[in-house]
Amino acid sequence: MHRYIVSEIGVNSASQDLKIITSSKAIANYLKVPHCSLESLAQNVVRRQGWNIASALLSRRWLQDAVREIVGTHDVTGTARAFLTPIRELFHSGSDLKVLQQNSSPKIQQLANLALAYQQRLRSQNYLDPAEVFWHGGGTPAAYLFYGYLIPARDELAFIDTVAGDGSIIVLPAESRAIAWLQDWGWVLGNGVKSTLAASSLVSPHINPKNLPENKTLHSYSNLDAEVRGVLTQVKALLNEGVKAKDIVLVARDERLYGETLIDIAWEYQLPIRVWYEVALEATRVGAWLKLLMEVIETEFAFEATAKLLFHPLVKQMSAEVWERARTTHPQSFKGWQELGLDLNLLNFPQTSSRKDWIGRLLEIFSSWEILENSKKWAREILAFYRVKEALQELTKPELATVSKQTFIRDIKETLALLCVPAQPGRGGVELHAPTSLYGTKYKYVFVLGMAEGMFPQSLSDDPRLDFCDRRQLARQGFNIDTAINLAQREAFICSSLLAIPQQKIIFSYPQSLAKDTLLPSTYLTNWGLQPQPVINLPLASVEAARRRYLRQPEQLQDSLLPQIAKAWQVELNRELAPIADEYDGVIGIKIAPESKILSASQLTQLGQCPFKWFSRRLLRLQELSEAELDLSAAFRGNLYHRCLELSLENVATAADLENFNREQLERAFIRAEEELELTQLPGWEVQRQEHLKLLALNLSASEFLPSDCQVIAREREFAFEWHNLQIQGKVDRIDRTAEGLAVIDYKTSSTKPVGVKDKTGKANLDLQLALYAEAIAKVYPEASVTATYYSLTKRQAFKRPKTDSKELAAFAERVKSHLDRGYYPVDPDVDNKACNYCAFDLVCRKGDRLSRKRSFPVEPSG
Repeated sequence: MHRYIVSEIGVNSASQDLKIITSSKAIANYLKVPHCSLESLAQNVVRRQGWNIASALLSRRWLQDAVREIVGTHDVTGTARAFLTPIRELFHSGSDLKVLQQNSSPKIQQLANLALAYQQRLRSQNYLDPAEVFWHGGGTPAAYLFYGYLIPARDELAFIDTVAGDGSIIVLPAESRAIAWLQDWGWVLGNGVKSTLAASSLVSPHINPKNLPENKTLHSYSNLDAEVRGVLTQVKALLNEGVKAKDIVLVARDERLYGETLIDIAWEYQLPIRVWYEVALEATRVGAWLKLLMEVIETEFAFEATAKLLFHPLVKQMSAEVWERARTTHPQSFKGWQELGLDLNLLNFPQTSSRKDWIGRLLEIFSSWEILENSKKWAREILAFYRVKEALQELTKPELATVSKQTFIRDIKETLALLCVPAQPGRGGVELHAPTSLYGTKYKYVFVLGMAEGMFPQSLSDDPRLDFCDRRQLARQGFNIDTAINLAQREAFICSSLLAIPQQKIIFSYPQSLAKDTLLPSTYLTNWGLQPQPVINLPLASVEAARRRYLRQPEQLQDSLLPQIAKAWQVELNRELAPIADEYDGVIGIKIAPESKILSASQLTQLGQCPFKWFSRRLLRLQELSEAELDLSAAFRGNLYHRCLELSLENVATAADLENFNREQLERAFIRAEEELELTQLPGWEVQRQEHLKLLALNLSASEFLPSDCQVIAREREFAFEWHNLQIQGKVDRIDRTAEGLAVIDYKTSSTKPVGVKDKTGKANLDLQLALYAEAIAKVYPEASVTATYYSLTKRQAFKRPKTDSKELAAFAERVKSHLDRGYYPVDPDVDNKACNYCAFDLVCRKGDRLSRKRSFPVEPSG
């Protein structure tokens, strides 16, 4: 009997006596057989011979040892990573490394020396690198069918020749250069295979336009997102027409470039999509959590990293109550987090330990925090968990070796970046594949994405460790190394293979731009005579797609079958264009009797600067989340100064009393104030407090703070009175008796006059606070003349009271009553937007461009 080379074979015509070897799961599914790859077959063969296959972790470790010996660089990890690819290419090629050691190029000599040193470390432990397994195959030959290998490498062919017994069949393209190699080894040509090819050539196929599929199109899109949306819309239309998902395939030369976008948009379109490429462990939830854990240990429980770790969806170790306390205390150490009631003892790693103990502690954390149980919502996370656990077992070797915490953390991070898991494990749906995974399959509809120059064919990248010049020289010396010409021809060969897949239609597409680059259609497409066709009359594939369509064409909203889109559009239209505010701007229409609401000067100021600001704070009771103070905020500073001055002036009435007030008394008052406000917990407070103490001492010694003709008669005096039928209450900082009457003093920590309420021009220039204080104290002391003044503690001087018009204040009071009576609190800050500078409600505020247009309309709706 013979071994045969054929160009095609019926899916159901393969002999039951042949064991089928396929290059990908997609091809195995097409043949309806279990997937067994050439690589897995070779690994089983060499294991039966007594060899071990080096894992990615062991390969990294031994290659790094070889780098230390041969290269002598400080960046061992990066150098090993850079040299791994060219070393494995030498292994795949079957090149004689000892011959390469004699090469005239120092760079090739170094590469050969490093490869030999790495190989010797493997052999000393009876291991093979995964790139070497095909050259060590053997054993008893058997009858196989090798299917789906579009461009088999020389080492793969050598292994096939070794294990293939009589009656074996290999399916190859008629133009494959592998045919000549197999013929030299005794293989026989079957039907439809030419025998005129040389083993050293790979034909770059010239496609006759007459041989192209009849039903073919090319679409161009503005960007990658638009391309994916356009393709998936066509896929959904086919599925809605009754086409089965198994009859449609998506193809991309770079699966990872399109994978995440496809998954996200398919979710929006409610489409079953399946991708087959792999992602690094650090891209999974389990890997991200483990990486966070290493960051927490490395930074010794820094607040941000620890909070992310404890809030991760795989653990959720922190309750809302504990999180609120954490935000206010901002712990930055193991002890600080423990004081919140969290048991983090397992995370308190020692500085050094044995590998066995390190891994044991990690596994204990996995068990205690139920990582596996919490991962069971996602198939990929289950695989990632077991992949991590398997890797940890390898990291224990040698078990008794003592390593530092930093070394262990580095090993874990490298492991997470090195090892991979399937991006989307599962079954069913429209699948995304690389073109090399589909040779020999048939689909009714084939969508090929990314058919742009530089994307398909992929741009060739030169490796400085084994550049194109070195490759050409080695090829001339007889080494089986791919040159730039071989790689370019391979791209053309891969592209031409796509044309044999579709049974009804093939649709090419490409993005016109990617990131900041402008793209042109692939030269293959232009050589085949394909020109981009516009994509027209695509159906709406999701509610979000309908929303985008109708928002661009609002005139169609009246006829829309999606009334919620029309309503949302009208809300946004009103927000930007309507001169009158609506319920989304604080116009709730719920009446509050003005006489029943007790207001303070600060509330009136908020309401007078922007009604929505008052509405958010006082009616909705919105608050910013409490956060630990890392520095003394303006509010805390004001509270500190006010309280300290109140305590300091308890026994001070005149300037003479103040002269006897000393620094020790101020220090005691300051200590009491800072304890009441819990300021001692601020980072670096011991240094900061001296600056504030000094400023307060300077104020107490300033003649303007308490003039000689003044006497303090009240501190923190509360008041309540009726002002234009509004109930007002509040508290003044200080009242002095002077020769002219009473003076109300309001302390300010700022160096400028405070912003007032809006005057008739819309500017925040109308001072309300001092006017209210003066009128309130005048009612308490009706016999005295009352004035009011701001005193800047920062500048240590008083501000002259701004002039106020009683008619303007009365008009303002009427506006306040109107707001309350109508339930009307629109987003309407002053024209200079001063009210917005320190507003905490920007996330809920619907402030837009219409505000500048709204000035010409009435402030309130008529009627």
